[in-house]
Amino acid sequence: MEKKKIVFWICLFVLPICLSAQDNILIRKGLLSGRLTIAPSKMLDNNSSPFYAHASIEAFLQDRVSFIGEGFYYLGENSESKTFDYNHNLLFGLAWHFTRKNNDLFFALQPGLSFTRLNEAESVLMKTHLGVNPVISPTIGYNFYLSKYFHFFVQTRFIVGAHKYDVYRSLNEFRFSAGLGFNINTLK
Repeated sequence: MEKKKIVFWICLFVLPICLSAQDNILIRKGLLSGRLTIAPSKMLDNNSSPFYAHASIEAFLQDRVSFIGEGFYYLGENSESKTFDYNHNLLFGLAWHFTRKNNDLFFALQPGLSFTRLNEAESVLMKTHLGVNPVISPTIGYNFYLSKYFHFFVQTRFIVGAHKYDVYRSLNEFRFSAGLGFNINTLK
């Protein structure tokens, strides 16, 4: 297990240095990118650790401003206590980018909706109902563009909100996503 960690960290830091010699990709207006990955998370108000299928699409409206739409589909939890039967999210918002060559550091603020249902065991005395809850998510991330078609990404976000149906449950959590993304530039 320790060897895998060492190889991971070497690849994470050495690969961008090796690839920086290639032609720079212009991160500019017209760039479209998409991502699909698994996103682990940690709820802040209990011991649950849900994980999600995470999909996003991003369109650069200006050279340093993009619109991002993201969806999170609840897949389950890594803990014994299961708070929700599901906790799906749809988020939309703007991101501000700080770019240099193929590097792209960004900050985003995304309001959205969380579609939740409590686990029946959480509320033994009543039948649980679907909750549609407003949430907001500040996000920080980094993209490294490998070519005009691929990029690596890593991002972390904080979800703020609450399930207010049946009984009150906090939706506050940290989420992490990373992987390989796809991109094209629609303006030549």
